[in-house]
Amino acid sequence: MTAANSTASFSGGNNQGFQLGHNTGYVYNSFNVAPSPLPSTATHNYDFGVRLRNAPQIDEDHFIGRDRELEQLQTWLTPSPGRQNIVALYGMGGMGKTQLGIHMIRRSGSRYSLVYWLNAKDENTLKAGLAALAIEITEISASSTLTDAHEEERLVQQARQWLSQQGNDKWLIVYDNYDNPRLAGIDSATGYDIRTYFPSRAQGSILITTRSPRLAFAKQLPVTKLQDIDQSLAILATRSGRKVDGDSSAERLARRLDGLPLALATAGAYLRQSAESFDEYFELYDQSWSDLGQYNCGPIDYEERTLYSTWNMSFQQVQDQDHAAAELLKLMAYMDNQDLWYELFHKDVSNAPEWWTELQRSRVRFHRAISMLHNYSLLEVNIGKYSLHTCEHDWTLEYLNGEFDEDRYRIAIHCIAATISWESEAEYWVRNRRLLPHAHRFNHVRLKNVIKWSRIEPGDLHQFAYLYRQNDMNAEAEMMYRRALDGYEKVWGPDHISTLDTVNNLGNLYANQGKLIEAEEMYRRALDGYEKAWGPDHPSTLRTTNNLRLLNASRAGHIEVGEIHSRALDGSDGVYDTDQHPQSPPSIGKAILNKLKASIQRQKKALQHGK
Repeated sequence: MTAANSTASFSGGNNQGFQLGHNTGYVYNSFNVAPSPLPSTATHNYDFGVRLRNAPQIDEDHFIGRDRELEQLQTWLTPSPGRQNIVALYGMGGMGKTQLGIHMIRRSGSRYSLVYWLNAKDENTLKAGLAALAIEITEISASSTLTDAHEEERLVQQARQWLSQQGNDKWLIVYDNYDNPRLAGIDSATGYDIRTYFPSRAQGSILITTRSPRLAFAKQLPVTKLQDIDQSLAILATRSGRKVDGDSSAERLARRLDGLPLALATAGAYLRQSAESFDEYFELYDQSWSDLGQYNCGPIDYEERTLYSTWNMSFQQVQDQDHAAAELLKLMAYMDNQDLWYELFHKDVSNAPEWWTELQRSRVRFHRAISMLHNYSLLEVNIGKYSLHTCEHDWTLEYLNGEFDEDRYRIAIHCIAATISWESEAEYWVRNRRLLPHAHRFNHVRLKNVIKWSRIEPGDLHQFAYLYRQNDMNAEAEMMYRRALDGYEKVWGPDHISTLDTVNNLGNLYANQGKLIEAEEMYRRALDGYEKAWGPDHPSTLRTTNNLRLLNASRAGHIEVGEIHSRALDGSDGVYDTDQHPQSPPSIGKAILNKLKASIQRQKKALQHGK
């Protein structure tokens, strides 16, 4: 019975007419450039040992942890005759994927007839590595190698042919730093499909290190941050040469760097060469991140990669393919790095830049941008939320936003403000607790003094104040109410309803803190404005009258100061939320209006009878 044949052609100069053919269980190839015949010997020698000449030189003592990942790698890459093992170690830059691969080889390299390390950062570098492999295994003269593209291509195919020989199935080839793939859904102009450079026969073992989680043709093993604080401390200790046991300053720094091996190794290398303490480095990191990232060369085994540059390559790829996705990542610098979700960003913004309008086109378009960031491990995606590593988040603020963009932080503030729920909404506290860390972001040392709050929409400032007041953050709430008040006065004037609502709410805040003189001043100003604008029987007028009477009752000792706030919030009878949204409709049902009037009358009688 004749086996069925099938072929697939790949056009283009890089592929040189490459064809794949499937026949009787394994893959053949043909190229326009024919490989030179391999030396013919009676018995083939496939034992060349471990060859890590092209790999970074890493001290074994510097490798910490990763026991689970090592065990999984050894299992998946066990030599299996008649079967090809392909494993992709993926994760964001700086997680130690290369170091993990080298450590696994040093522990288990003797299982393989050949271990060879290839740098796959770009297509030309990979081809040069494969050509060098051909020279080593065939022992041919290198005098005329790599002088032209045809000769290099011939050597590349010769290496692939050797790796495909029947019986030569116990090798391990490492393709390191394959961070710029060109696959379905990843249309990188400078990327390439690494499978073009696999051996034609499906045998042997292949290990790929990459930032992309999209290599579906491989078993994928994620490399994430170190979860054990003791392992982070061990990296600090080995890299700095200092003792960390029982040192609270070292633990504080380790927690700040959040289990990112490159950040920990960089800190250790810096401290080894300086007299600064762990605490002093912590302060440098928080206040002079850009200087540390740009001028600290970091540990030698990270091949000149630093905190300043390790994510830049991935970001450039994103920017080249999807400008809106790149801008979205920059925007995330102004939010907390945890618990980001679609609805938080799905907001209309006045005078929005083109990239924001593009992202708002549809949920599918937004998720395409998220997927692009995830493709390069710049964003972690979980069910219902997205997140960034703490150190990467620092980079988005200090590097990507080296020059502040008013559009970005204005959009971030509006997204947070427009998501805040009012107390009348079901489970409002759940959403608002999620938003609080995002509001806190603007207290960052680098942000709080550069944000031009006077240019932020007063309604957004009022929403921030409301969120802070709900969480008993009175100083922050007062500051935001004051900013909102200044904004409304400039835009609408002192007697506009939005201005007066903010004045009333500021009075509530003061009353809650026992600042009765300041509270009375705000209430009387609001009451005077409401009476002029709406008359004595309008709900806004009655609400503020109610608040002022509660204040007087407190002064007379008839109620506790703390009751002013709680009773004002529910209008004494649960009829009205005193903390009025400045842009909500100034209307109220007749039944509720009657309840407000009755409530005020009861308070008046109580005061008259000394109750």
